[in-house]
Amino acid sequence: MNNLTNNVMKTLNTIIFSFGLSFGLSVFLLAQESTPDFSTYEGRKAAVLASLKDVELKERGKHGIPRALARLHNNPKDKAAQDYLANVLDPKLQTMFDLPGIALAMYQYKDQIPYENWKKIWSYLERLDTKNHSVGEGFMGHGTENHALMMWVSAYLFAQHRPDQGWSNGMSSEEIKVLMKERLRKMLKNVYRMGYAEYLSTTYDAVLNLSIEILYIYAADPEVKAMAEAYLLYKWSILSLNVFNGDIIAPHARMNVQTDHRSPGQEESELPAASYYNWVLWGWGPATNNVRLTDFRPRSEKGYNETSYAIYAALSKAKPDEVFFRLAANKEPFTQWSSTCMFGGYGAGAPRWMLRKVYRDKTYAIGTGNFRWVPGGDYADHDAVGFGIYWSSADRFNYINCYSPFWYSDADDPNRTPDTWDHGQVSPFQQTAQHENTAIILFNIPDKDPWQSLSDQNKWTWRDGHAENLIKRGMLRFPKSVDEQVEENGWIFLREGVTYIGIKPLKDYYVQSDLSGHLKEFTVVKSDHAQTGFVFELGTEEEFGNFSEFRAKLPKNKLEINWEKLTVTYTNSRNSVLEIHYVSGLPLVPVIPVPSHWQHKKITGFAESVPVVTINGIVERFLDGLPMIESPAIRMNNSVLQIDDGKTRISVDWQNEYPIITR
Repeated sequence: MNNLTNNVMKTLNTIIFSFGLSFGLSVFLLAQESTPDFSTYEGRKAAVLASLKDVELKERGKHGIPRALARLHNNPKDKAAQDYLANVLDPKLQTMFDLPGIALAMYQYKDQIPYENWKKIWSYLERLDTKNHSVGEGFMGHGTENHALMMWVSAYLFAQHRPDQGWSNGMSSEEIKVLMKERLRKMLKNVYRMGYAEYLSTTYDAVLNLSIEILYIYAADPEVKAMAEAYLLYKWSILSLNVFNGDIIAPHARMNVQTDHRSPGQEESELPAASYYNWVLWGWGPATNNVRLTDFRPRSEKGYNETSYAIYAALSKAKPDEVFFRLAANKEPFTQWSSTCMFGGYGAGAPRWMLRKVYRDKTYAIGTGNFRWVPGGDYADHDAVGFGIYWSSADRFNYINCYSPFWYSDADDPNRTPDTWDHGQVSPFQQTAQHENTAIILFNIPDKDPWQSLSDQNKWTWRDGHAENLIKRGMLRFPKSVDEQVEENGWIFLREGVTYIGIKPLKDYYVQSDLSGHLKEFTVVKSDHAQTGFVFELGTEEEFGNFSEFRAKLPKNKLEINWEKLTVTYTNSRNSVLEIHYVSGLPLVPVIPVPSHWQHKKITGFAESVPVVTINGIVERFLDGLPMIESPAIRMNNSVLQIDDGKTRISVDWQNEYPIITR
């Protein structure tokens, strides 16, 4: 309970004593209404929806539909919302992003929309079984993973709701249900086997969950409901394990907007959809109250609408099990391993594309990864984030990133420059080692791009003009808002509250603190060498007593570097010995079966950028047997998910055609 609420309660005690219980209760209810409670999941959901009771509906469906539904949630007879939904599928600008919202309206708000409006909605929908831009975007295609799920789930629910509906392609509703059920079964079963390419995306993870939550609540077929539940249990598992104060811990895929804990109303900044989705589910730790409810109202003049998916989360009746809230808030230190796959049709991508290791402690988290690359780049792997350090803070930014600008190089495109940090941070020429509070990242950058002309030429033609002279640079950034920054004894030391961070550049470096745009609140450290790297070690006041002791200790730790062999060995303050040997050459490892979309480029396997790492003399595994999830409370491998935190036990076995869920 915050100070304002405490003061209200003290005042109410006096009022109740002096003027009677009834008057006191009325004042209390008024205070509660004017002071939203952001401390709980239920409170955050209620606050979001209440803030939208009179929101203007001026956007197209992708972002307008959830706001119209929020208005209906507040007022079942809201004519403006009813009429908006009746007209939103007009073919001119209709897209697949509208379809899940209409499906949700069809089931959750069906009695709040007049029959005449429904007739109009159905007149539009009956033409959307094919992709024909003259009548709108259909629901029978594929596209990326989030596109496929939006289309197929919506098609299934439309057909279930209208069993006698006629469709322009001649199919019956029953035939559409059968087809969509099989598509969903095929894709979601593959997700259980290998993961998915939009793994923990700061934008698309929220989009992926939206459709399946609606399917889980409203599918009548128990097999379809079980598939949706199994998928959500996996997604809630990885979200709860990989969230830290609202941030999604790297490595993760498809970064479109950088993580930001500041309201768009304070700065011209866009927060990614998953940040707001995480806020609704778990809160942002010390930054939870940074959110302003005006963030959920439209800002179409700036094209900013990422809060739309958090509105859907507030509308959703698919609440995660309590075990996931406990795991998201867990303060006990733990390490987890996980992996996920590259993109492929119907989830049939190549496994173990992203190889992850994450450590979460009481006041900080570290996430590192190594990758197996599709030669030349594929799908959106260039938008992945491969490294992140996070700490507890109410500040706008509370993280460190580190990478080499291979994908953006010295670009002609102003949106893809060497300092484009807000659209992916990863390179095939970086490799990492990590053990608990310590990480080493190495770079070994060649002169030439080994994949010239292999990249998608629609997106990457300009890169080939720079392929003969790759930028030789490893770099990191940290926010200027840290409480303390000291450079001494060859180290850069940072303090935020009781969390201490030591950074050791392995070669000479320079610092830039005057960059603009999305870097104006960051300090950037650059080391311009083909072979370079950094050591990171974190500690706390509890471990070291004070920041001075931390700064005195780390330079004394043993550090050995051999640039000829590309090895670094570091003994950290916990007396753990980390050694990384950079494996050069991007060796090609066959993938069987070869994903169909690789075949036209005659690509047969992954190009590995995976080091040899030893921790205290033991060689770490990266590929052989690396599971989809391995952590103290959750394990997943071979299509079996097991959740057990000592209070709750859930298992999902999807080795056969449909999942078997045991609670």
